[in-house]
Amino acid sequence: MKKVLITGAEGFVASFLYKVLKEKYDVEGTYFVEKDLGYKSYKLDLTDKKNVFEFFEKNSYDFIFHLAGQSSTKVSLKDPYLTYNVNINSTLNILESLRLYQSKTKFIFISTSDVYGLPKYLPIDEKHPTNPQNPYSNSKKICEEIIESYERFGINYIIIRAFNHIGVGQNENFFIPSLIRKIKETQDGKVKVGNLNLKRDFTDVRDMVYAYSLSMELKNGIYNICSGKSYSLKYIADYLVKLSGKNITFETDESLLRKNEPEEFFGDLELFRSITGYKNRYSIEESLKWIFENYDKTGSSF
Repeated sequence: MKKVLITGAEGFVASFLYKVLKEKYDVEGTYFVEKDLGYKSYKLDLTDKKNVFEFFEKNSYDFIFHLAGQSSTKVSLKDPYLTYNVNINSTLNILESLRLYQSKTKFIFISTSDVYGLPKYLPIDEKHPTNPQNPYSNSKKICEEIIESYERFGINYIIIRAFNHIGVGQNENFFIPSLIRKIKETQDGKVKVGNLNLKRDFTDVRDMVYAYSLSMELKNGIYNICSGKSYSLKYIADYLVKLSGKNITFETDESLLRKNEPEEFFGDLELFRSITGYKNRYSIEESLKWIFENYDKTGSSF
């Protein structure tokens, strides 16, 4: 049985990825924040070059899913150094370890659609110019360039530009879980929001990790994973209110508005779909209902 390592195994997406991979692979994880994952895992600071080298000298894998990192745009604007340090150095340390000890490992890097910046056309395909707008997306673009440069050393890689993905267990730095909390907790029926006219591409995390698993046999390259559709934040907010059964009034909070936000942003899935046959299985309504109904529960389940 082939071996897979998931970095950032304590994170939101990793638990879902594990459930997809465990049927076919021997899966292990690394984590930074202490957590009982329920499968073989190691505490490892991926920014510590010495410890990372020692780890990969002792442990070999057929595939590595690199999910570890600082993934919040908001946090990156408050602490750019943390974002660059964690995202870039963790990636570079793993790549150097693979170059030295196990160059046949396939390295699957989870990047972000944010590297595209403001869209010049829609839908956004892999040929769209990149223009990161914040430290988070810039750190991911730098990582992509580093990874591509390691092809000369024989490193096999897949770069996945993941568009927004949603699901049970996502933290409140993100729009949907933050809004659900506000809706559930409001006493006067008033909820502060940002610009609800924006339209974005959302994919259920259960679909996203299924797509990740399909990417394992792809040739070196960059691939979008997305729904290929855009949904207005107003539609999502109204649907969550409907699920709540409450009478809610939305009020604009200026502090939640971001500068230079594109009105619409969604991806082109055709390259990935044409190779893998992948299709999304969950509608946006099914995803929102699942998240809303499980918001107060700990852990994530299919």
